[in-house]
Amino acid sequence: MIRAVVALVVAVALCAAFVFFGPGLAERLVPLLPASQAENYALIETLFVAVIFGAMIVAALVAGRLMGVNPLRMGARPLPSFGLGVAIGAGGLLVAAGYAALSGAAVAGEGGGAGAAMILWGVAAIAVQAGAEEIYFRGWLQPVLQQAWGGAAAVLLTAVAFSGLHIMGGARAPVSLLNLFLGGVMFGLLALKGQGIAAALGAHIAWNATEQLGVGLDPNPGTGSFGAAIDYDLAGRVLWGGSEEGLNASIAMTFALLAIVVPLLMLARRPKAEAKLATSAATG
Repeated sequence: MIRAVVALVVAVALCAAFVFFGPGLAERLVPLLPASQAENYALIETLFVAVIFGAMIVAALVAGRLMGVNPLRMGARPLPSFGLGVAIGAGGLLVAAGYAALSGAAVAGEGGGAGAAMILWGVAAIAVQAGAEEIYFRGWLQPVLQQAWGGAAAVLLTAVAFSGLHIMGGARAPVSLLNLFLGGVMFGLLALKGQGIAAALGAHIAWNATEQLGVGLDPNPGTGSFGAAIDYDLAGRVLWGGSEEGLNASIAMTFALLAIVVPLLMLARRPKAEAKLATSAATG
């Protein structure tokens, strides 16, 4: 139990360090880029991702080794699990975007039309960022907490820590905080069910890539450094995404996450119910 408490405290403290010191360190490295790339925002964002999330990966690997867990454990069937995660992540984001569109909040933006090279570059950057968060939270922290307090507590506490990272990063809207927690629960349940991070990794990458590079909903309004295949903005009522936090602060995302989390919770409970029935049959 002491190890789990230490892991939780260290994980939160390191998150604070990454958020508060990482951007400043990355900014100091920007002048080292070639003069011809001084305004290449995609390259600058890639540098920030490499510094901040590279440090997160290293921290998770070192902490995992010290605490006896493998943060890179993918599970028994990594490729099918990863594919399932991709389907869940992309599908869930599109459902959320669909809810927002039905509410009348989605409007055509002025961006879109990014080339294949920029999209692939953006996917690679998102894979590093999402991969770092999964290795850190679901690969290192959650297994340590699970050994001490069981799967349910581990998923919930890790989701709270995951939300905390994004609060430090600027998330403020109450609905955003709820959605971040639900997203953390979703990724945690996928990792718990798959006995590794493959499904959670696929879902996280696909969710972020579809939101940012597929339909251009993050940032809101506009598109990010890598552009987007098509661009939609969310306007109007804040509860449907009409704020700077966009879809993350909308109940459209809440509905989509609940549509995923509730079945995952039911699947997580099924083995316990089946085990109880088997025990009753054996002793009866």
